[in-house]
Amino acid sequence: MIGTDSFSRLGFGVTGPHAGLGAGRGMTTRLIHQAVDQGVTFFDTGPAYGKGEAERRLGAALKRLPRRSAFVATKAGIHPGGYRDFSAGAIEMSLRDSLKRLQRDHVDLLLLHGPAADEMTDKLLRRLDAFRERGMIRHLGVCGRDAELDRAISLGVFDALMAPVNQSLEPSQIERLERARSSGLSVIGIETMAGARRASGPPASRGDLWYLARQIKRRLRRDPPAEAGPPASEALRWALTRPFCDSAVCLTTRPAHLAANASLVAALEAGEPTP
Repeated sequence: MIGTDSFSRLGFGVTGPHAGLGAGRGMTTRLIHQAVDQGVTFFDTGPAYGKGEAERRLGAALKRLPRRSAFVATKAGIHPGGYRDFSAGAIEMSLRDSLKRLQRDHVDLLLLHGPAADEMTDKLLRRLDAFRERGMIRHLGVCGRDAELDRAISLGVFDALMAPVNQSLEPSQIERLERARSSGLSVIGIETMAGARRASGPPASRGDLWYLARQIKRRLRRDPPAEAGPPASEALRWALTRPFCDSAVCLTTRPAHLAANASLVAALEAGEPTP
């Protein structure tokens, strides 16, 4: 398990629009700096997002800050271009490339990005342990949603799981995350806003256009409409009040949304009533 004082309860995801045309580099940098000012220390990214562009943006933004106290998580296994390779050699190359893009000598958390159960081989686990001994990574984890998480829990070598935490989880999925937490793993929630209601109105920015395109894609897949879901604040509150969820990573391109999320988390941590 990672100490709960190592990272903030609210995380900022540098992915999606922050990995390409959905947000300019300047916007990404401003939001990362705003997040730090509002108490966010946990930042999540990965080499597959924008073929490394998301990592480059995060590294550049953090380097410009007067203090570098951020807890940085990145991933390996799904590589720039989208191809999969969980061999020990490919994971090592991926990590070294990520460190260059992030402009750091280590990452705080390296997550295997959706490995199949049989891809977590003894050889790979030995190599990952060697990375930790060399100081290239501080903690190890697995990002996923299905049987790979069961395998990660059973191995007893990982410090964290990153998985969806939202109100659409099945009882079996909640039981899995409770089991992970009771087994000593930190649980980091993603997709906390999945199905949450978005504000209506015409797109007002490149980020809004990115979200609109994603909504159209959801409709083409015939996913449940977000308009029927809970407000975003309720979705985030639900995730962070689960006893198994140590942190929730949120993605946004709007400063007001980031501020609202940070305020909600601050109120929860202070035990104050939230709207």
